[in-house]
Amino acid sequence: MDVTMTNSPTVAATIARDLAANGARRCFGLLGTANFKITHALVEAGVELISARHECNAASMGDAYAKATGELTLVSVHSGPGLTNALTGIGEAAKSRTPLLVLAGDVPVGAVKSNFYIGQAEMVRAVGAVSERIHTAASARDDVLRAVTRAMRDRQTVVLSLPLDVQEMKLAGAITPLVLPPAVGPLFPDPAAIDRLADALAKAERPLILAGRGAVIAGAEKALLALGDKLGALLATSVCGHGTFAGNPWSVGISGGFTSPAADELIVQSDLIVGFGVSFTQWTTKKGKLIAPGTIVAQIDIEGGKLGYQTPVHHAIQADARVAAEALLAALDKRAAGARPGWRSGKIAKQIEEGSNHNAPYQDQSTAQFIDPRTLSKAVDAILPAQRAVASDSGHFCGWVPRFLRVPDARSSCLSHSFQSVGLGLASAIGLGVANPGSLAVLGVGDGGFLMSMSDLETAIRMKLRMCILVYNDASYAAEVHLYRRHGLSVDIVQFPDTDFAAIARGHGARAATVRKASDLEPVRAWVAEGAPGVFVIDAKINPDLEADWHLEHFPV
Repeated sequence: MDVTMTNSPTVAATIARDLAANGARRCFGLLGTANFKITHALVEAGVELISARHECNAASMGDAYAKATGELTLVSVHSGPGLTNALTGIGEAAKSRTPLLVLAGDVPVGAVKSNFYIGQAEMVRAVGAVSERIHTAASARDDVLRAVTRAMRDRQTVVLSLPLDVQEMKLAGAITPLVLPPAVGPLFPDPAAIDRLADALAKAERPLILAGRGAVIAGAEKALLALGDKLGALLATSVCGHGTFAGNPWSVGISGGFTSPAADELIVQSDLIVGFGVSFTQWTTKKGKLIAPGTIVAQIDIEGGKLGYQTPVHHAIQADARVAAEALLAALDKRAAGARPGWRSGKIAKQIEEGSNHNAPYQDQSTAQFIDPRTLSKAVDAILPAQRAVASDSGHFCGWVPRFLRVPDARSSCLSHSFQSVGLGLASAIGLGVANPGSLAVLGVGDGGFLMSMSDLETAIRMKLRMCILVYNDASYAAEVHLYRRHGLSVDIVQFPDTDFAAIARGHGARAATVRKASDLEPVRAWVAEGAPGVFVIDAKINPDLEADWHLEHFPV
């Protein structure tokens, strides 16, 4: 239907309506002169604006929200420094292949003498994002549709430059709503490749199903569970697939640096590992240590360029994870193969249970002054409600978050580690919390990352989010401390005076507790008993001499 807009609407107003019509519900941003009008127009079109205090945080909020919801998600930033401030968050989203549209205000066309002028296209391409631009008033709507299509259909992080003068131009005449082209159906696998893999699976005695982010996006969990039952397979995930198979007794959890003791022992015994939407990076395979000599490796992914790129594979199938799993089930059914026990036995079930992160023994290294971060994490996990969404910053501490802070499903987990940047966790937790309104948002963060991003603690409080922030505070950049101390170098330049995060949190209006022993968590327990209203910051003074096992293993002397 043609809709005639009176009073010659501006380009900004028109493209804002187009974005809302194509499903945009939320925009995370920080306003300046170059993006004020487009953002104001979005609000007028019914899009909720979530104002951040730093552009990098705005981008990371959008990244986490888009991952959890799959919606057309917007980020709005000012020209020049607004965009440069956002680049690290944009880089994280681009490396994660997050479908995200960043609206970057730009100087008027030709205003190369402006203080705000930079080569926006070159800058965003350098961090892996796609650059688009509205060129003229006549082309603006098609330019926007192209950018949205690339974001949502190609699963790309797209930065759309919006020159201020083009935003302000008028459009006349009848304006027909622009609609995204239909999504293509899932990519079906080559039947011959499925048959070959089905033959291999039918012979496998100890198969392992490994699910990554691609399996989450494809909605493959139900089919993978059925396939696991058919084969008697064990189940595991990559870090990006964390939360898939949550609660399943045959899941060993994360494969890679953050594995449980049981997973470490069992994954390497697999005679066939089939990965669905997983890249088999050095982190997932522990630099290949989890793949034993002679193990058959199969990889299923929609991107042909990823097949065998990180790890050599015996079976490479370009396909949607869910469709491929269903095709494998059908192929096995044709072979009249009933459900097999595989390595699902009482003995293995006991090994998985006893060797889980929560049950495996360890030497508690708490002292009178500091708490062992593993003891801390397990205690916090037991106190917090099960309906939660957990985000993690990056840094030395980060493995303790997915190991001990359990999540109900994959959409409730956001581990922003694709760029391995410190400082993205708080914003990720905010975006994840907005995407999961009935859940308690939980953040695991180091002291360095929290100090880097803490401006948006105000945002979480202003938005009245329910959030628990667990600060693993060892007053240092611990990754560098542990790595270079082992090399015999002085590490005093990466150690700092202790920060009282509890006092800072109270100054912002949050509740807080300083924790040196498990009994110091009683205020957290009381807060949860009240329904966990608002934001609670746990300033946990963790043992600075304890090096995480995954860090030591990945960065040996």
